[in-house]
Amino acid sequence: MELSLKSSITLNNDLQMPLLGTRVYKIPGGEQAYNTVRDALEIGYRLIDTARIYCNEKSVGRAIKDSGIPRKDIFVTTKIWIEDFDNPRQALLDSLERLQLDYVDLYLIHWPAVGYQKVYLELEKLQKEGLCKSIGVCNFKIHHIQSLFEAGATVVPQVCQTEIHPLNTEVELTSWCRRNKIAVVAYSPLGSEGRLILDDPRLICMREYYKAAPSQIILRWCIQRGIIAIPKANTKEKLLQNSQLYNFDMSTPDLETISDMNCNERRNYDPDKIDERPVVTYPKIVEEL
Repeated sequence: MELSLKSSITLNNDLQMPLLGTRVYKIPGGEQAYNTVRDALEIGYRLIDTARIYCNEKSVGRAIKDSGIPRKDIFVTTKIWIEDFDNPRQALLDSLERLQLDYVDLYLIHWPAVGYQKVYLELEKLQKEGLCKSIGVCNFKIHHIQSLFEAGATVVPQVCQTEIHPLNTEVELTSWCRRNKIAVVAYSPLGSEGRLILDDPRLICMREYYKAAPSQIILRWCIQRGIIAIPKANTKEKLLQNSQLYNFDMSTPDLETISDMNCNERRNYDPDKIDERPVVTYPKIVEEL
């Protein structure tokens, strides 16, 4: 399959979204987030994934502005946090101000916390206003998405972002999304911070055959199957390594071998139990300078 760092998929609203991006989760606002985004854009990434709760939107926006790359060539994702559910429009306007942008390419509901159906109806309005080109959901299961339409939604989400890696392949969800023309984005595609799965013997064998790092093999496993991957990388070396996925093409048996590693090991919160999470355990919002 001929792929490159410029490869994209067409969302159900005809917008093009890159197949590979970088996620700035847990990268502190300030010079670290700024440099990460500048390095990513310099390497050739055109998909930057942030969120209100990451507390680095100002740095992301400054890096995008200083890059000199035309706005239309950069796909920017941000997300509404649970504590902003009472006023989605203001939450997006505030994110746009921090990002120094007139619109984001994708606005996601970060978690299916109580009230998410009403929030999605507001996102439909924001999309019509042009404040966000696409809308979608994050950490949603099939029944959460179905409930949007039961609540009166008329726009099929353009994107469903969720935790996908070889130990948590989400086969049922991804298949359902494909049937319903919803693009799937994999966050934590390498496992998760501090709990990577790169030393599996099956990946080590493939490393020798493809002359590629295990992380590259996993990312290729994602994008070759049409799943958008947004690995976190906080060094230029790692950003560069994650982008070098295009000098090998994985065989179907090897793709299946990685998929067979699945054991439904979700490492983040269970979306069905997000309302049980104590508010005191939420990440703290720290305002950037």
